[in-house]
Amino acid sequence: MNDHVISSTALSVEHNLTFTLFNNPTIYSTEPINNCSVTLQYKFVEHIFYLYFMSPLCLIGLILNVINLIIFSDRSFKNLTFKYLRLIAFVDCITCTLVFIYCITNYTRPRTLNDKYFRIWYLVNVYFPLANITAACNVLLTLTVTIERLVSVRWPMSKQHLFSSNRVLLTLIICFLFPIIANSVNFLVYKVGECNNLDVTIIATTKAYKYFGICKEILLRFIPICILICSNCLLLATVHAANRKFKPKKNNIKEISTEIPAPISLQPLSNGCDKKSMSTYTSDTQTQTDTRSPILIDPTINGDDKKSSSPVTSKNKMHIRKQQQEKQLTIMLVWISTLYLCGQIPMLFAYPNFIFKDTSKSSYKYYALVVNLLELITYLANFFIYIKFTTQFRQVFRTKIKQMFCFFKNS
Repeated sequence: MNDHVISSTALSVEHNLTFTLFNNPTIYSTEPINNCSVTLQYKFVEHIFYLYFMSPLCLIGLILNVINLIIFSDRSFKNLTFKYLRLIAFVDCITCTLVFIYCITNYTRPRTLNDKYFRIWYLVNVYFPLANITAACNVLLTLTVTIERLVSVRWPMSKQHLFSSNRVLLTLIICFLFPIIANSVNFLVYKVGECNNLDVTIIATTKAYKYFGICKEILLRFIPICILICSNCLLLATVHAANRKFKPKKNNIKEISTEIPAPISLQPLSNGCDKKSMSTYTSDTQTQTDTRSPILIDPTINGDDKKSSSPVTSKNKMHIRKQQQEKQLTIMLVWISTLYLCGQIPMLFAYPNFIFKDTSKSSYKYYALVVNLLELITYLANFFIYIKFTTQFRQVFRTKIKQMFCFFKNS
């Protein structure tokens, strides 16, 4: 971290997106006024990328996460996983809002010194500390929901004990309170200096703050990402093992596929004349039966064995439906965690003096553009993952859309 000016180096460590500004000035807004330049310095490529590409993506991400919030607020989403996802959507809404305002205020031309003062004030007192807090909250919430899903599929008998109401509440308090406390020092690091320029305080020049930043990066980014990678691998192994376990053998598939539908007669009714014919088809993926009849009866068995030949009961159907939902949630969480890691792992390499020794070079700036884009995609891509892998989400989404059209039509 530089000691005197905030640069792409400092921003890459201290906030969620590695936006670069105040380096290599190529765009100047107006002429100096009273020996003070009304200037924000950035490259033309950065101006185009952040203002005309990133800011619309932020708006799209904000809209999609608001939709996620509305849908997950439906009463049908009672699973604990959905409650965590609702909080992640809430945090992503805040992050997208902060980044959108940042792109508008720091990559457009200020007209006056007061205009410049507002932009720098927002960067110092709002964006810089709050973006750190939301980034850390997002990491911890993603890790928490992944662990919750892992416990649900690998140790389901222990879930009720491990995720009791009190423990869930305590976990959420930690997920929000710890990032707030750890990043509260960011309110004291930068200030609006002379001529409304960005300046650092004495705290930012101390070695204690430097080591504090390294420890915070390890606790709130490096360690959670490592745990998230391990948890995601375990989830993948669990899904793969489940698919292998329930996948029928090839020999059985051939034998089943060659079977000819055989008529099955029901036991005569009370008048001894009524009979109903029904065919049963078995394939490699499912068994199709005429479920309109409450009981499937074979004429070769006694009346005492009727219950053993009955089709899938409502209780079994509920159990199967629950298993399908759990599988969908697990696959969905794998995709969400993988996508999140794709945006966070490159961020680790943007840490100052880790790979890039000189952060003022163009190579670092272009790397920052790519990292920013990857991380922003993780905020807006969750909606499409929910649509793709969650049947319940699609159903509620369609219902909400129909209700909205009916409302506008009636009004």
